[in-house]
Amino acid sequence: MRLLWFVSEPAQETAFLTHFAEASNTQTVLHRRASEWDVPPSCDCFEILNSSATEADVKAWAEACQTDVLCLNSPIPKLALFDMDSTLIQHEVIDELAAEFGLGAQVSAITARAMRGELDFVESFTERLGLLAGLSESALESVYARLQLMPGADVLMANFRAGGVRTGIVSGGFSFFAERFKARLGMDFVLSNPLECVDGQVTGRVIPPVIDGAVKESTLRSEAEGMGLALADTLAVGDGANDIPMLLAAGTGVAFHAKPAVAARANHVMRYQDLSALSYLLPAPTGA
Repeated sequence: MRLLWFVSEPAQETAFLTHFAEASNTQTVLHRRASEWDVPPSCDCFEILNSSATEADVKAWAEACQTDVLCLNSPIPKLALFDMDSTLIQHEVIDELAAEFGLGAQVSAITARAMRGELDFVESFTERLGLLAGLSESALESVYARLQLMPGADVLMANFRAGGVRTGIVSGGFSFFAERFKARLGMDFVLSNPLECVDGQVTGRVIPPVIDGAVKESTLRSEAEGMGLALADTLAVGDGANDIPMLLAAGTGVAFHAKPAVAARANHVMRYQDLSALSYLLPAPTGA
């Protein structure tokens, strides 16, 4: 087992040293520092190879000092797929569009239930999009202008590019926004939903297929196959119920600041550190 323990404050380093001081002599411990990177992550990382500690114990120790730990059995990823809303960015775009149209509370309530897995995603998406019929096309630019990246997203993508990882956005949101964030982050591809506009207004019509959980998983599989990779060589990151299929299919599936039902099912969970911590999935940069 390869273990990554993230350190962004002294108490987290102290906890690591306390719990692993008497660990097996067969393990190798590396203290990997943010300063090693051309684009530094927001935290350092202790990496252990061949740890003798149990995964349950390690996760309990990390939770006690409010840091994240990844216990990995998969190779270094060569393909990484990301959800967009509430993963790469800090917003649910459809909620922001609804707020622009004066329907924020109504649509946000549906979104929250869908992301918790309480509603069928395609049905809830159809209902929410229908409520946006008549929204001015000009509102899309104003909504995009106020969207903010999730902390660490730009750092992670810079490090993945340098490490030769192919990256993609697979989003149940809208291509108008996903394409812009792809370009902004220097990612390789996007799969998301068109947002149809006619005569300067959103029509509210769904253009199938809707990018739901099944499509996200099939995209992970097809992209890996196209690269000649095993699924073990892949990473998926998301926060909502529609991300669960790809999180479970990926070699490393990370529920990032996710809804409780998603975190409960995912193999890996991050609650505390930002996205830049995932840079440590890669080896230290050459020359570090």
